[in-house]
Amino acid sequence: MTGVTEADLTGSLRHLAVERLGVDLMGVAPAERLAGGPEGGRPTDYLSTATSVIVLAAKMLDSLIDVAGHYDEPGKTLGPYMWYGYPVLNWDLSSAANRVARFLETRGFRALPFPPTGMLYKYGDRADFSHRHAAVAAGLGEIGFSGLVLTPRFGPRQRLVSILTDAPLQPSPLYDGPALCRPDECGLACIEACPTDAMTGSTSFAIESKTFSHARLHPVRCKWPFAEKGFRRTKVAMPADPTEEDFREAMISTGPHPYDAALGQFTFVPQCGACIFACPSPRFDSDGSERDRTP
Repeated sequence: MTGVTEADLTGSLRHLAVERLGVDLMGVAPAERLAGGPEGGRPTDYLSTATSVIVLAAKMLDSLIDVAGHYDEPGKTLGPYMWYGYPVLNWDLSSAANRVARFLETRGFRALPFPPTGMLYKYGDRADFSHRHAAVAAGLGEIGFSGLVLTPRFGPRQRLVSILTDAPLQPSPLYDGPALCRPDECGLACIEACPTDAMTGSTSFAIESKTFSHARLHPVRCKWPFAEKGFRRTKVAMPADPTEEDFREAMISTGPHPYDAALGQFTFVPQCGACIFACPSPRFDSDGSERDRTP
């Protein structure tokens, strides 16, 4: 495809993704910003000619977060979040990523979309490609202490998807606005809300000249709510330092309550989200009650 500038092609993609396909945010990361990522998970590990990563985000409805809670709390339920806040958004993003990739391929470029949720087929403990790191590299926001991407419009309330491509695109600048994670103001709300104490210590990564720090996540503790702590009603106690084998044995040894099983009848859905629910970013008011309803 000749005669089209980086800015023109990027603008056409943004119009397709945001105006026609309805995603809420789009950013472009130069592939070299992710060159320091985990071995096997860098853009050029999958597409040797990759020059850019396109990241799309779809916002969760505020009402899903407002109503989220344990099944035994009056006026609370996880059903809306577990459906509209996870698989429905992931399907929307999958469709949008496929359309964007097809748009590029029909114009002579290579484009490789990755599923919006972690497919643990290759590595088991991490997805093949990190949408969170790509989103930060694409300027959508920062990594919060929870390890979630925080954006200036939605805080942690979005899902993400990425498309690798060799198309010549205009890079988005890294986010350089006010801090989106302010633990001194929220009192580490994400850590306090975590039902399995899955976040301890800290780790960091660098993109260009910026360093981002966040809590170190224990992956098995993070997913143990599937088996305990009230998000799954058939409970199995969590060992002090659970392993993947402990988790598999817990899941094999007991079945979910029929009501909980019904929530996952069409597709995989998570059964926690507490760190998302508790995070006040970017609404740093005194009591957390005020909501920015900007669409």
